[in-house]
Amino acid sequence: MLDAIAALAAGVATTVAIVAVAIPAPEPGPPRWPVQRLDRWMAEQEATARAAGWPWLGGEAFVAGQVGAGLACAIAAAALTGLPVLAVPGATAGVAMVRAIVGNRARSRQAARQDAVLEAVRMLRQLLDTGATSVNQAIAILGERGPLELRGEFRTVASRAVGRRQAWKDARERIAEPLFDMLAAAVLIQKPGGGELAPLFADLETTVSAAQEVEREARALQAQARSASTIIVALPAAFLVILSALRSPYLDAFHSTEGQAFLFAMLAVMAGGYAWMRRLLELPGLRRVRLTDA
Repeated sequence: MLDAIAALAAGVATTVAIVAVAIPAPEPGPPRWPVQRLDRWMAEQEATARAAGWPWLGGEAFVAGQVGAGLACAIAAAALTGLPVLAVPGATAGVAMVRAIVGNRARSRQAARQDAVLEAVRMLRQLLDTGATSVNQAIAILGERGPLELRGEFRTVASRAVGRRQAWKDARERIAEPLFDMLAAAVLIQKPGGGELAPLFADLETTVSAAQEVEREARALQAQARSASTIIVALPAAFLVILSALRSPYLDAFHSTEGQAFLFAMLAVMAGGYAWMRRLLELPGLRRVRLTDA
């Protein structure tokens, strides 16, 4: 009897193994919407962290910093005020603080790169105006005496006797700056013949200067509008925190369940209005130049 049961079990196991091997594996389908959204969000965090230029800051560390600051501020707000619902704006403030620090660092580095590109274009024009050097020699000079932020990129391009287009492409991907794309396009499209490129770089200098001036003015106006909207939204929450710290009797109604629900609804309305204002204040920025043959 036991032998028959063992033989039957072995036969079933063999059949299952044969079927499992014979049936082809299902083709992987496209990821679901939450997975796509999460991947896109993580890519944005990675790009923001990389733009800050800190070697120790990556996408995961940036997310961890936001989570840690949000939790710390949420606990502090709830403990200080005695209103658990205020943990939500506290967490938002903590996340916004980390993002503001990293964002300011990224914007300062972007401004430095834009100034470096403008200085590089001006130096190229001056070198070509003399008529004593070619474009390749001018790029080599920029690698030695050009803007500090771009010396390494120009030195790499100048050292490539073969595959210079690929070197420019790699440099454009690393810099990721529309103004640098314009410089690379001007060098790649024209033949490196020397003096005849001087008028082109003169026009490019004017274009880069104008584009940089317009973008910075727009960014300044955007920063002012964002600061005003942030202050408008943050004032009621800050007022609630101050009254809670002073143990004001005006907030006794918010300690009930109904008061907590009403306060949460009002905070949700404020958050929605703030998100709508931030969306209206978004600027597309300069579009990058794409060279299909580079």
